[in-house]
Amino acid sequence: MSNSVSRFATRDVGGLADKVDLMRDAYSQLRISGLTVDPTPEDLEISLWRMENMLAEWQPRMDLGYNFEDQPDPNSPSNLRRPYWHGIATNLAKRLIPDFNKAVPQELINQASQSYSAISGMYAKERINEVNYPTRMPQGSGNTLKYNRWARFYRLSDPFTNTTNLTEAFKGNINDFVEHYDAYLNEGETIDTYTITADVGLDLVSDTNTDDEIQYRLKFTGSDERDVNSVRQVTIVMTTTSGRVETRYRLFEIYSE
Repeated sequence: MSNSVSRFATRDVGGLADKVDLMRDAYSQLRISGLTVDPTPEDLEISLWRMENMLAEWQPRMDLGYNFEDQPDPNSPSNLRRPYWHGIATNLAKRLIPDFNKAVPQELINQASQSYSAISGMYAKERINEVNYPTRMPQGSGNTLKYNRWARFYRLSDPFTNTTNLTEAFKGNINDFVEHYDAYLNEGETIDTYTITADVGLDLVSDTNTDDEIQYRLKFTGSDERDVNSVRQVTIVMTTTSGRVETRYRLFEIYSE
């Protein structure tokens, strides 16, 4: 490994980091240990492997939307939003330090731990199911829209507003997604047939399946203004070899660049 200082690539704060950006930031964090490392292509290959494994370990507890690939490419988008970047970099740096025969410094341990806790908190908060007020409950004297009987009580909200199955995406992005059925399928049962339906603003580029999962690729077109900064839905209807039918959906909020 060479010993010149690497510089983390400058990113658009509103966009998503590529995988290589997160890895370079992790090597930059090694300066806490007194190391100044400009990673070689071989170093980045090892770092990519470590990052993929780390996020695979986290996924059962926190599915951050990371772009897992069959053949990982360091220049592919990570699909991780900016609030997660520092936590990924510091925790990855912890896993790289043993390559230099150094102990992980306490300052990096603290940063990685705090960042992981922050990511966990953000992930949990985004997925809290808010309980709506019942339609029998009056809105109270502070409500000024009591011009008819129906406005005096709380109304049913849009079903999208309280969902925990929402993924953020940017117009023009093309990303891969996987729906897992291993926990749903009975012993000896596999996926037989399936259909995927995507709302306007989501283009289904390709899809395939294995015995226990369905993979699909989406392009976020946002074909008109109504599809930008709004929620769109993908619906998957899967039939098993024993004839059971399972319907699942995933929601995407499309943002303009």
